[in-house]
Amino acid sequence: MDDLQFPASGRQRLRNQFPHLSDDDIHLVESATRQWFRLVVRHSSTKVTMPSVAVDVLWQEMTLHAQDYAAFCDAAFGSLLHHRPRSAASAGAVDADRIPLLLATLSHSRRDEDCGPTGLPLLFRVDQEVGVPQGNRYLADCGGRGECFPGAGLLCLQHLGGPGKRPRAPGIRGDLPFNDGRHGYAGGAGGGGGGELYGDGEGSN
Repeated sequence: MDDLQFPASGRQRLRNQFPHLSDDDIHLVESATRQWFRLVVRHSSTKVTMPSVAVDVLWQEMTLHAQDYAAFCDAAFGSLLHHRPRSAASAGAVDADRIPLLLATLSHSRRDEDCGPTGLPLLFRVDQEVGVPQGNRYLADCGGRGECFPGAGLLCLQHLGGPGKRPRAPGIRGDLPFNDGRHGYAGGAGGGGGGELYGDGEGSN
């Protein structure tokens, strides 16, 4: 996967849709796309969902060039990887049925990048790093306990499954949330759509 080259049409689509992207930005999106494809290959028996608008744009463009995409998939996966678009999520929110898929994708991405249980993998931070308009924006952890405190247009991954319990530290009275310094700012929950993959490699809405 690391040695495979993306078609020039994919880079051009990114430049056309996001004219501000530099060459370095394009390479970063391609790196995030490689991470996505690695998850698909390594976790074919589980469900994952696309966290990045920029990566989804590149993936969609690749599928429009059927012959080139078929050759790419054959070299990378041994079979065709289907893509079906996902409807947009509102800023700072995500559909309830997509939450388990997003959390599974986060877990797989963290292992792929070896960034630890509180890190924010490239696939989740790329939209913010390259400044994609209406891209997805994530926090690894807002710092709140018992209550979530994300910024506007940001999705806190730490509390995506619920606010959790407020801890009571020894010798401290009250039940207030605290900030432990693990903020992990960067890439995912705003406008754009994404693709969703199931264990058989087929996309689904």
